Amino acid sequence: MKIRGIVVKFGLIIMLLFLSILIPFAILIDRIFLNVYSLHVNENVNELADKLEIAVSHSMKNEPEFYEYLSAITDEEIVVFNEKGVIISNHVFEFHTGTSIPKEWLKTMQKGEEFERERFDPITFEKYFFVGQPIMVSDEFKGGVLVFSSIDEIHQKMHAVRDWIIISIFAAIILALGYAIFLAKRLSKPLLKMETATREIARGNLSTKVQINSNDEIGSLASAINDLSIELNNYRTNRSELLANISHELRTPISYLKGYAQVIKDGQYKDEEELKVYSGIIEKESERLAKLIEELFELSKMEEGIINLYVQSIEVEEVIESALQKVELKAKKKNISLLYETEKGISSILTDGLRLEQILLNLLENAINYTEKGSISVETKKCKSGICITVEDTGLGIPEVDIPFIFDRFHRVEKSRSRHMGGTGLGLAIVFELVKQLEGTITVESELGKGSKFQLTLPDELQKKSYKNKN
Repeated sequence: MKIRGIVVKFGLIIMLLFLSILIPFAILIDRIFLNVYSLHVNENVNELADKLEIAVSHSMKNEPEFYEYLSAITDEEIVVFNEKGVIISNHVFEFHTGTSIPKEWLKTMQKGEEFERERFDPITFEKYFFVGQPIMVSDEFKGGVLVFSSIDEIHQKMHAVRDWIIISIFAAIILALGYAIFLAKRLSKPLLKMETATREIARGNLSTKVQINSNDEIGSLASAINDLSIELNNYRTNRSELLANISHELRTPISYLKGYAQVIKDGQYKDEEELKVYSGIIEKESERLAKLIEELFELSKMEEGIINLYVQSIEVEEVIESALQKVELKAKKKNISLLYETEKGISSILTDGLRLEQILLNLLENAINYTEKGSISVETKKCKSGICITVEDTGLGIPEVDIPFIFDRFHRVEKSRSRHMGGTGLGLAIVFELVKQLEGTITVESELGKGSKFQLTLPDELQKKSYKNKN
């Protein structure tokens, strides 16, 4: 039923478009034929009037046989009158011999001017086109000729033309109907295939693909459906991986908590010192579990775009120095030097200072975790698109195969090492989402064994309006 519906709709649309062009075109052709034929008749009547003027000027006597002969050979109605406007011969309805033509006509022709008129015959109910032609002899008005031609005869002859036009229209409609049905089926076929494909995708068959056979809008729609299928498949895969990762990340601290809590409960420890160690492990794993849950919740809000930004004019240098102070102790414990260099003339920017500091803290802590001794340098400079902040370390570096996935959730370069260092695998994912919220970009360059460099670019001022100004 739906197939018929879409075919009928397409067919009707095509037919309406065709008829909207064909019918006005047919009317236009009819008008053109009528005008051309009428013009041709008018020209013939005028030409005939000119010739009759010459013929009659040589015989202005009252000779009915002569005028009847002229009317017969010309197949037109003729009225001849003298210089006073008195009809000396007629062959037309109410114009009788001995009567006078209207004074208006006579005055016009006495000036040597011809005229054209239309006249309705109340007896025959016919409409006539006629021409008044003066007869001039040596520039002296001697009378005139009225030549009448029936307009109805023109219309009668046009009926034959119209009949052919109507026949042509019906033939064209039949051909157009066939073409419309063919075209409607051709256009609806890929749409119906797309409907089938989208229903399959809705059922969960994400391997479904639509064949692309054209480069037009329909082909673009098919490509979009295929892209949707790929994205949904990626989403399903990512969701499964996310659930697996969350389960795995939760399992480790929970197993520690459960195991050491059981040890303490059963009194399976030698002395108070060992009890403190077990209690410390429970505390550490509890903190890690709380941090994981907090970061998951925060990342979820960021991805949904529901976090609030408190925007104010900030000094970038102050934010960076604050972040460096907070990680200074942790860096000293690993004998890591913290270096900071800023370009002169760096002005303040309009952004969320707390979120910027959060980004820097995550980058710095990540650098500290993966650096043994060595150094971490932070550089600030003015760039074309705003402010550029670079965080570079001399740590382990990132394998080239891992760089494209470094900002993915739960992605770890060295999984066992990362977990041992206390990372949740969400730090860089949070950084990436926060940078997007601040309308910036972040890139990473790294060489295994030599270190990594993260470059953050932020605009001088946020453009979006979905933030709160902080006073």
